[in-house]
Amino acid sequence: MESVPIVDFSAYSLEKELPDHAQLQTLVDEIHTAFTTIGFVYLKNTGCPQNVVENAMRKSKEFFMLKEETKLTFGSFNSDFGYIGTEQEGLNPERSNKDLKEAFDFVPFKAEEAASKLKVVPEVVDLMDALGAIHVEGTKIMERVLEIMAMGMKLEDPMFFVKRHQNFKRTGCLRSLHYPPLNITDIKEQQIRCGEHSDYGGITLLFQDDKGGLEVCNLDGEWVKALPIEGTILVNIGDLMQRWTSDRLIAARHRVMLPPTGGTDQTAGRQSIALFGYPDHQEIIECLDGSNKYPPIGGLEYRNLKFSLT
Repeated sequence: MESVPIVDFSAYSLEKELPDHAQLQTLVDEIHTAFTTIGFVYLKNTGCPQNVVENAMRKSKEFFMLKEETKLTFGSFNSDFGYIGTEQEGLNPERSNKDLKEAFDFVPFKAEEAASKLKVVPEVVDLMDALGAIHVEGTKIMERVLEIMAMGMKLEDPMFFVKRHQNFKRTGCLRSLHYPPLNITDIKEQQIRCGEHSDYGGITLLFQDDKGGLEVCNLDGEWVKALPIEGTILVNIGDLMQRWTSDRLIAARHRVMLPPTGGTDQTAGRQSIALFGYPDHQEIIECLDGSNKYPPIGGLEYRNLKFSLT
């Protein structure tokens, strides 16, 4: 597949308590095709409340506009929670300079633990509320996608993946990503906004603003643009899901490039929000086809291994 397909999710929209069975098999087939050919898909008509998405984007931008010294007081308390400054992280270690992005990682139970420290800055309180709301809605969509994926894999239990992603309050990491406006003199050799990588977990949901830059590597090794499409959520497969399915589902490498020199986007920031769905920590991930193509590994063990490399 040369580009990322768009799939209508209305058959299992959040506005429906149960799926529309007349259209469900088409949805299953289209998502399975996307995940086995390019590893990414745009979903439209998901039923995710647009006001929740817009508020999370707005409150994220307000936080990232704070002074650097203020943001750094909320520096990452531990893994999966807190602020990460520009050029602190490089997702492609082969690039000589780290990524031109900053982020705030959010996990619900860690936000509760850190509440007393967070409440001193109103913008941070607002951000926590906004990220909490989109985490709830994103989790609902993620569970439905996981159910559809199990159907596409023809697993005996269509809830197989859902049952192994039960503790999203602890394992579902939401990352608000801000790519600051660029001055060409600030860009170092080989530096881009986000280095080439594949995600680590099960599946990822991505909410984008209207600024482009995201590219996905297809099976032919070509980088194709994954431009923002209003009203859609971009969903992709992670490494652990590819391993789980013995490479049937594809964890495609992707990156965020710099905007074209001289264009209006060169001086504009970019905002996105990603929800990373990891299997429960205690789950042992074994090849579903019984092939033992990859040795069994614990969900938390694999996650820690991948994080140690970045």
